[in-house]
Amino acid sequence: MAAKIVVTREQYLEEIRQLRVSASQFGERFNLNQLTWQPAAGERWSIAECLDHLAISTGIYLDAMQSAIGGASAGPSAGIFRTAGFASTRFTRDMEPPPRRKFPAPGKIRPRATLKPETILPDFLAAMDRVSALVESTAQKDLNTVRFRNPFIPLLRFTVATGFLIIAAHCRRHLWQADQVTREPDFPGA
Repeated sequence: MAAKIVVTREQYLEEIRQLRVSASQFGERFNLNQLTWQPAAGERWSIAECLDHLAISTGIYLDAMQSAIGGASAGPSAGIFRTAGFASTRFTRDMEPPPRRKFPAPGKIRPRATLKPETILPDFLAAMDRVSALVESTAQKDLNTVRFRNPFIPLLRFTVATGFLIIAAHCRRHLWQADQVTREPDFPGA
């Protein structure tokens, strides 16, 4: 049985800060043509599409989690985020890069057909700001005791703490994917 994933609130906020830095580096290092270039003739996502997917999916996940947070109260695990059991630990670990399993993105979280490249990084950063603000606002609540319905797989219910862990793992997965785009032999030069 896989060991549960456990991080403190402070460690989690540092992970979110690192995700912001990683995403911002794409905007600093690459031009518009590079950010929107798709490998394999459009069969895989561009850097911009990865960031757009993350901004959209994080927002939807946070909306689902936010409604459950009102039911959380102070408890012995306030300030600790941990997976609840085997299923949530496995699901969270499966989100980590490099991908071991492919999960097709539901239509509502696929990158937008008409991307506005100038808003993609700000949208992603705003989603991370929202994650941080929600974590900060729940500092005294035990998020391991309340569950929310997964907005993409309605049969699954995770604790809010697990939801936060999934968001970070999912972001790491797609930022890794975006980095892989830059390693393609046909990736455009500056």
